[in-house]
Amino acid sequence: MGKDRQLMRCRECGFPRIVSFFIKWNDNGTITQMMRQDFRVVVLHFGFLDNLFSNIEAKLGISIEHIAFEAQRNASKATFTAFTDRIPAADFFMRPGFVKRIGVEGFNKVGKITGQCHSETLEYKPGRYGVARIRNPFNFGLMAANVVGAFETLEGVPFKHKWEEESPDSFIIRVEPTGERPEIAARMELAYSRMLPGCLVHDRCPRCKVPRALSSHVKWMENDGIILDTRTGSRVIMLDGYMVTTVFREMVSELGEEVNDLLVDAQREWTVDHVGQLGLAEGDGPLPPAELEKAYREYLKNMSLYGIGNPVSFEMEDSTVEVKVENPYEVHIIAGTLQGLREALEKSRSAVEWEELKQGTLLYRVSPAPESK
Repeated sequence: MGKDRQLMRCRECGFPRIVSFFIKWNDNGTITQMMRQDFRVVVLHFGFLDNLFSNIEAKLGISIEHIAFEAQRNASKATFTAFTDRIPAADFFMRPGFVKRIGVEGFNKVGKITGQCHSETLEYKPGRYGVARIRNPFNFGLMAANVVGAFETLEGVPFKHKWEEESPDSFIIRVEPTGERPEIAARMELAYSRMLPGCLVHDRCPRCKVPRALSSHVKWMENDGIILDTRTGSRVIMLDGYMVTTVFREMVSELGEEVNDLLVDAQREWTVDHVGQLGLAEGDGPLPPAELEKAYREYLKNMSLYGIGNPVSFEMEDSTVEVKVENPYEVHIIAGTLQGLREALEKSRSAVEWEELKQGTLLYRVSPAPESK
């Protein structure tokens, strides 16, 4: 295997230039593709996704892997289609085998620059099959869905996959054309919501325009296919903003509204741990009022940096916190985040509720939990 090339960095802030070229940090709490401004991207912590699915599967007693796979396959196809749609007569020019091979190497690069994995092509026969080694996948099932979706975009037909584990962090995956996609795939179409304008002012790098608050604490390890949050030493990934929302839309349809309560609670638990990792909630008691408000605001700033939404207002009164959020990524994830944030900082249980003020704007209230009788 040849030595990987290092990503070109911004000379001013060190952020990978290819990422800052294709991804745009907006002033409304969202991150979008440069090629398609309605397609949201989010930066998610590895621990968030890993804990989210395992916790909910444990509480429900069922596997949601097949739902997540189909949602991520659709999101992967939408991602790559956003690029091919910008190429005139793309279907014609992508027919030759050598062009498809270039496309496959492009898939490998996407995995590295998004921190999803390190992948290398072992064998590829256009129209017949492809074999690749995937190291350090953020989640192998979802990474396999990305691979299948990418090949379906390239070849224009449904694909299937099989895999084997080489080691705990290395897998061999083989994809090849198949017949029909499963019935569930038709229900996993992505829903794009209208995004409100905003007036956030980020302190940006003068060369690449990426917010400095982000570039200062994320580190690309492209030879491993990993992005690190240097504040905590934990892994983050750049992912489409639709897989999680589509998965839970389908789960609610199949299992009922209680799924949303599980989503809020799983995110609450994860946020409590994350706030502690950042050192914002040291000690056994709540922070003094001035420090408490500072810690709240410090954590909320991450929402816009990570494309989760725009917290346009924040108020504290009588142990109740109100946060107005525009362009929320996922309603219940933000609810769990705010609930976990309050519990971590104030060292007491809480209850969260929210209301939609208008399309694209939610008001959250996190209050002390009612006393049990």
